[in-house]
Amino acid sequence: MQVRNFIWYVLNKPLPEAQAMSDLLLKKEFEPCLSQQQSSQGWVPPLHHGQWLYEAHGAQLLMLKQERRLLPSSVINEYLQVKVEEFEASEGYAPSRKIRTQMKDDLTLELLPKAFTKSSRLPVLIFPRQGWLFVLSSSTKSADDTTAFLRETLGSLPISLISSDVSPSHMMTKWLSEPNTLPQEWSLGEEVELQEPDAGTVKVRNQDLLAEELSVHLDAGKLVNKLALIWREDISLMLEEDLNVKRVKLLLEDDDAPSASDPQEAKFAHEFAVTCNWMVPLCQSLLQALGGLDKALAASQSRAFDVD
Repeated sequence: MQVRNFIWYVLNKPLPEAQAMSDLLLKKEFEPCLSQQQSSQGWVPPLHHGQWLYEAHGAQLLMLKQERRLLPSSVINEYLQVKVEEFEASEGYAPSRKIRTQMKDDLTLELLPKAFTKSSRLPVLIFPRQGWLFVLSSSTKSADDTTAFLRETLGSLPISLISSDVSPSHMMTKWLSEPNTLPQEWSLGEEVELQEPDAGTVKVRNQDLLAEELSVHLDAGKLVNKLALIWREDISLMLEEDLNVKRVKLLLEDDDAPSASDPQEAKFAHEFAVTCNWMVPLCQSLLQALGGLDKALAASQSRAFDVD
C-alpha cells in the first residue's frame, strides 16, 4: 500500500475497539450494483480474504469499495431523441417537459442493467494513539463521501479536518520569501502556486524557487497556496493551504522491498510498515513547523487522547 495523497482529519474522541469496529464493517459489507442501481458502496478486507480491519505498527487500515454504472448522459439523450421523434410522429405535437422527464427516467431504468460498471477502492488509515484519520485520496469529495459512509457504519464519527495554529498559507509564503526560516528537516522543492485575492494565479514548475522573479510576486502581496517540499531528503510532497498533502513520493530506493516472486501478503505488509514508519514522524514534523494543532482542536484532543 503506497500513499500518494491524503486528506487529514483529527479524531475528537476514540473510535470503537478493533473487534467492535470489524463487526460494524461486516454489517456494511460491499455488494455489487443491482441491475437498477446506479451505484453501490461497502467495506471490503484490505487484503483479499483477510480481516476487515488490518492492524499493525500502531495503525489501522479500512478499505471502502465503490462501484458505479457508467451511463453517460449523452447516451441517454441519444435514445431520448428517438423517443421524442416517435412521440411527435404519432401524436402530432412535441412532448411536454413532464413527458420528456418521464421518458428520460424510463430510459435510464431500461439502460442501467446494460451499462458497464467501474469500481474503485478508498483506503482509510487510522492512527488511534495520535488521534488521526487519513483518507488516502486527492479528492475532497471522495473523502467527504468516505467519512460520511464510515459515520453511517459506526453510528458516529467524531472528526474534524486538520487545522494548524499558524496559517499554512502565511507560513509557506514566509518559507518561500525567507528560506532560512524553514525547519531543519524541510527544504523547498521545485514547484509553487501563488494567489492574490481577486487576482490571477501564478504557477511555477521545475524551477529554482529561490529565483529572483518569484520575489516580484511576493512583493505584490501574493500568498502561497501550494508548495512543493522535501522532508529529510527522503520524501517529496505538495502541501496545500488546507493541509491536504498530494503527490507524495519516496525518494530513496527501498533495499528491503520484497521481490516480485514473494507473496502478495508479504509485499502488502512491507509497504504498510514503510508507510507507518514515515507517515507519523512526517506529520508530527509538519504540524510542529506550523505551530502545532489549532488550539481548540488541541484542547479537544488532550481531553480524549494521550497525544505526544
